[in-house]
Amino acid sequence: MSTGLERLLAHETNLSDLLAYLTEREPKRWEGIAASAPAEVLREGGAGTRKRADLVLRGPKSEIVGAVEIKLGHHLSTEQRKWYETVFAPEVPLILASLDDTESALEGASDKWVRISLADLVGRWRSSTDAEVATIAAAMHGVLTSWSGTIAAVSEEREVGAAPLDTIGDPFLARVLTRNLQPALLAGGAETVYAGTTSGGGNAILQAWVPLPSAAEGEHVIAEVRWAPRRRVMDLRFGLDFGESSRSSRAAVWARAQQMDDVIRAERFIEHVENLDSKRATLISFKKPSGRPTAKGDWSEIVERGFRRGDATFFNPGFHRDGDTRFEATARIDTSKASGPDVVALLCHALRYLVSAV
Repeated sequence: MSTGLERLLAHETNLSDLLAYLTEREPKRWEGIAASAPAEVLREGGAGTRKRADLVLRGPKSEIVGAVEIKLGHHLSTEQRKWYETVFAPEVPLILASLDDTESALEGASDKWVRISLADLVGRWRSSTDAEVATIAAAMHGVLTSWSGTIAAVSEEREVGAAPLDTIGDPFLARVLTRNLQPALLAGGAETVYAGTTSGGGNAILQAWVPLPSAAEGEHVIAEVRWAPRRRVMDLRFGLDFGESSRSSRAAVWARAQQMDDVIRAERFIEHVENLDSKRATLISFKKPSGRPTAKGDWSEIVERGFRRGDATFFNPGFHRDGDTRFEATARIDTSKASGPDVVALLCHALRYLVSAV
C-alpha cells in the first residue's frame, strides 16, 4: 500500500472514525440519506444491546435518524442485517456504506435499507466550505474511488472482459477481492465459502466446499486459491477435507484419497477443464504433473495417532495437506491473464470435477 492514508483507510474502524469526524464538522451532508441532518453522531452505538452499529445518527431531541453499517472488505451477513432490522425502529433508515453499492445480502431485505458506496458518501463533504473537511474528504474520496474501480474491474464480467488479477498488487485489496467473489461461488454451487488470510503470511485465501455424495457428515471436497499478490502468485488447490481430526476422520480421508489417487492430480484436472472450458484451461499449469509432493513415511501411523509437531520431516501422505484430514493437489493460475470471474469458474469446475469422480 503506497500511502499512509491508504493504510489508515484499510481498517473499517479508522474509516468509521473519520466519517464520524466529517459528520461532527458538517452534519448536513447526511440530508437525503438519513431521516434528517443529525445533531450528534455516536461511534458504535448499540441501541441498548451488546452489538453495535458503526455509526448512530441522532437528531436534536436524541431521536435516532439513521444507523450506519460500514463494509470495506466484508459483506453484510444475514444475521447482522436482521439485527439492524430488529433493534432500530421502523422509521429509522438503515444505511449500508460499502466499497460497492451492489450488496447481495440486501436482496429481498426490508425497504428500510439505503445503499450507498463509500466513495459517494465521503464525496458529499468535498464541497464543504470548511477547508479542512473538504481537503480530508477529497483525499479519502480519491482512495476509495480508486479501490472501488480496481475491485470492479477485476471482479466484474464486461464486454471486453474483466481485468487480470495482476491489476491488484496489494494484499489488502486482494483480500477485498476474494471476499467480493464469495456470492458468485455460492451461486456457482459451493455449499460453504470462506475468504480470509493464510496463517502467518497474511495473503488472501478463498475456499469453497461441497459435501461428498452419500458420505458421512463432515466429509467434503474442497477447492481453494491462495494468492500472494506482491509475488504475482496464485495457487489453486483441490481435493478432500474431512474436517476435525479424529481416528475415524483420518482413516476415512486417507481411504478416500487412496481411492481418488488418479483424480486428485493437476494434470487430470487440467485435462478435464480442457474438455469443458478450453479457454480457461490455458490459465492453469503445473510444475509436477501430479501437483503433489512425494510421499514419505508410513501414513497409516499418522492415521492411528494423529499428526504431531515435527512429523513433517518424516511423514507426507503424497498430497499437499493442512493437518491430517485435508489432502490436495495444486496447480498455478496465471495472474497476468486470469480475472476474478475466472477464479470463480475454476473453483466451481474443481468442485464439480471432484464430486463427479466419486
